[in-house]
Amino acid sequence: MTSVNTYYTDLLSLEKFIYHSHIEDSSSLLIQIFTAKNDEVFIRELLDNIVYFFPQAVIIGSTTDGEIMSGKVSTGKTVLSFTSFKYTMLQTYIVPHQKDGYFSGKALAENLIGKDTQLLIAFSDGLYTNGEAFLNGIHAVNSNVMVAGGLAGDNATFHQTFVFTKDTILASGAVGVALDSQVLTVRNDYSFSWRSIGKFLTITKVKENRVYTIDGRTAVDTYIHYLGKEMAEGLLKVGIEFPLIMDRNGVTIARAVLAQHSDGSLTFAGNFTQGDKVQFGYGNAEDVLAHSIQLLKHIEEEPPESIFVYSCMARRHFMPDVIEAETLPMNNTTTVSGFFTYGEFFTSEKPELLNQSMTLIALNETQVKVEHELKCVYDNNLPVNSSTNALIHLLNVTSQESMEKTIHIEAQNIFEKLFQASPDGILLIENDKFIECNQKMLDIFGYSSKEKFLHARPLATAPRKQPNGEHSVLKIREMKRLAVEEGNHHYEWVYKKENGEHFWTDIMLTYITLGGKETFYVVCRDISKRKELELELARQKNVLYYRANHDELTGLPNRTLFMEELEKGLAVAKSNKEELVLMFIDLDRFKKINDSLGHTIGDKVLSIAGERLKLSIGKNDMIARLGGDEFLVMMKDVQSHEDILSTATKILKILRQPIAIDHYTLYISGSIGISRYPVDDIRAEHLLKYADTAMYKAKEEGGDNYQFYTREMTDIAIEHVMMEKDLREGIKNGDFEVYYQPQVNAKTREIVGLEALVRWNHPTVGLLTPDIFIPLSEKTGLIIELDLWVMKTAMAEISQWYREGLNPGRVSLNMSMKQLEYPKLLQAMEENVQMCDFKYEWLELEVTETEVMKNPEKVIGILDTLHALDIRIAIDDFGTGYSSLSHLKRLPIDKLKLDKSFISDIVKDKTAIAIVNTMIVLGESLHLDVLAEGVENEVQQEILLDYGCFYTQGYYYSKPVNARQMRILLKNGL
Repeated sequence: MTSVNTYYTDLLSLEKFIYHSHIEDSSSLLIQIFTAKNDEVFIRELLDNIVYFFPQAVIIGSTTDGEIMSGKVSTGKTVLSFTSFKYTMLQTYIVPHQKDGYFSGKALAENLIGKDTQLLIAFSDGLYTNGEAFLNGIHAVNSNVMVAGGLAGDNATFHQTFVFTKDTILASGAVGVALDSQVLTVRNDYSFSWRSIGKFLTITKVKENRVYTIDGRTAVDTYIHYLGKEMAEGLLKVGIEFPLIMDRNGVTIARAVLAQHSDGSLTFAGNFTQGDKVQFGYGNAEDVLAHSIQLLKHIEEEPPESIFVYSCMARRHFMPDVIEAETLPMNNTTTVSGFFTYGEFFTSEKPELLNQSMTLIALNETQVKVEHELKCVYDNNLPVNSSTNALIHLLNVTSQESMEKTIHIEAQNIFEKLFQASPDGILLIENDKFIECNQKMLDIFGYSSKEKFLHARPLATAPRKQPNGEHSVLKIREMKRLAVEEGNHHYEWVYKKENGEHFWTDIMLTYITLGGKETFYVVCRDISKRKELELELARQKNVLYYRANHDELTGLPNRTLFMEELEKGLAVAKSNKEELVLMFIDLDRFKKINDSLGHTIGDKVLSIAGERLKLSIGKNDMIARLGGDEFLVMMKDVQSHEDILSTATKILKILRQPIAIDHYTLYISGSIGISRYPVDDIRAEHLLKYADTAMYKAKEEGGDNYQFYTREMTDIAIEHVMMEKDLREGIKNGDFEVYYQPQVNAKTREIVGLEALVRWNHPTVGLLTPDIFIPLSEKTGLIIELDLWVMKTAMAEISQWYREGLNPGRVSLNMSMKQLEYPKLLQAMEENVQMCDFKYEWLELEVTETEVMKNPEKVIGILDTLHALDIRIAIDDFGTGYSSLSHLKRLPIDKLKLDKSFISDIVKDKTAIAIVNTMIVLGESLHLDVLAEGVENEVQQEILLDYGCFYTQGYYYSKPVNARQMRILLKNGL
């Protein structure tokens, strides 16, 4: 980054300066124009000349009340500041005011501030802008970006000001440029040093920046009252030299007068609010310059590449002979430019409007290395008005003394009132004697006589011992010592009332000096009721803690408490280099008991199991109920492998014992998974997961056994997880395909129906059959989504074949119990029928005999509803589910499908022939169609025909084929 400055006089001089300074046109060239010439024609001509040389450059400018060029201060001139950035992008925007500046500030921020914006330089007109509203508009959009700049000036004529870009000039509006960079460093600072004079005044009526009354007087009368009647004629100038000063967000700011109104009100450069405390301000040159030198020293610690100064016009008017002492020393560090404003923008916690201040922005795109010592140039003999200083000092001292005296008297009166009216008891103790108290103290201690209380010995008002067993005399000495060391000490204490009743108090003991004597100031509050409430809350908290950490049914610790104790147990095991064992227990056959006998019996089984499990573990071990029929055991400090085996065996043995509940004798067993610290892992969650994995292995082995975790179990679990992931993505990506196997009339060899079967075209493994992925889809709940997809696809294809004049017969869909119980099954069916132009009479649903017999009463109700829609129902795998004739008679079924396990043996096994014949006869007697599955050869087919089974399905006719191949079969026949 490089910066150069010059005064503008004419086009020729500008051209020479550009040539000698090697300034190149670029969209990263920022040109700031600070001009005292308040002439729109001149500004337009000036902009045209600059744009002629720099068409790509970003230009913003303002009229001034004084200009700064390379640290020199001028009036009546035009300064051009050129800054070429290397790593910074520039954006500019100009907007006219809608009202007072708020919307202009908001518009600038919305159009300029981005994620990389480091600085927003903004100029706004000096007569129509409420500077504070303007900055609030910016802050409403972005509260993080630094804002600098100020209000335009017009050489204290207060007639007209301008702000402008290369294209637009506004007398009422604002302009801004955003500096966007990831490497630009921006620092800001300001110098105020205006002294507050006189007493605090209160703003009593105000609307934004227009002040109507101060301490009940009009704003104009307030200035006349304190500064003299002759000041009224030049109030605008006086209002700049004597601003109102207040503290705002930790920054001392001034508000200069901008306009005077006939109703006695004054418009200031920024907002006030009703109740603001303000003082008159006046400048002291020595203070101002001394602070500016400190500011310069701070800058020199990390020299910038460019400095922009936006300073208040009041500073130039107030100390015209020494004003350059603020700005010239900066130019020894780097190039300085700027102007004198009617109000300066500064960012502290948020953007603030300042007056009477000099603000500066120091910029760096790279780290600057200091090659020589930089020295401040400051003349200690600068002319200052000593009589003015003396006047200010006199006013301040007398005002301060008067205020202090008034405050002291008021404070004394307030203290006495507060002492007596305090809602807390107040007591003064001197030399271990009560010397004064208020009425509340007597009420707390139950004394009717103040004299009697003050004559009581302090230790006589407390029991001999406090509730924690400490002697009161020793405890109070300790409390006094702490109060002396720390100034005060807060504690709770039990006192005795006059009638001997003990009560709790909250005490603040403060060590003070009163009348030259060391005194303890005691503030006392009766907290007996609060203590009673705390005890009750503590009791309730213990109850709540117990409920939150224990299982309500068994009283055992729950998962939350168990995991906390497991973490502690692991820490101890690590420290002592011990082994810790985790057992995950699942009750076998519990679900059947719960489903068949109800939850009341099931809950009693769980309670008894919990009690028995407690008896089977060591005294240092822990048992918890995880939920459902799952329990956890933690064995600590395990000495040998035999200890683990012994405990696991004991648990299995005790769970096998019969359970007598009401008139039932029930039997359960347990599947136990075991993980070990540090053998399997060192983390609690992993040990729990591994024990769970091992438990499932025990389940797979038939239950009633224990399994130790091995790495291979995790590999299998990971395979299942990956398969589940692929399954979900396969459904989403359409990787599944419906295959069809024909159902045939063996006498005519005609296709009478199709069974719809699903295949998975796995992207990496290839074609997968249902036996691989259906169990996983049922376990994960994806079976519903998959079955609905098969239904929709099959309905669409069957309907299409019928439209083509083919005759596929009925399509058979396999239905699991989960899908039958799916609440939206009928809705989904109806939607698919409508969408696919399908007819219910073309549909057959197959339900396995095993599924039916799990809950026949429930299944009958569901199937009745479906059958009423003219949907045929078939019992699949008939002969494997032990169904009773009574249930078969009640079921709304149309077909029995003989399981292929019987068909495969009929050629060589007479028993199989007898069973098949019996099932065929049973079907005929119930007036049901009978279809044999798994027919693979002509011999099987002939035997079935001989026994009257005419409908068959199997590889003898066709294996399952995709829709394209099935269409050919339908067209050409078998």
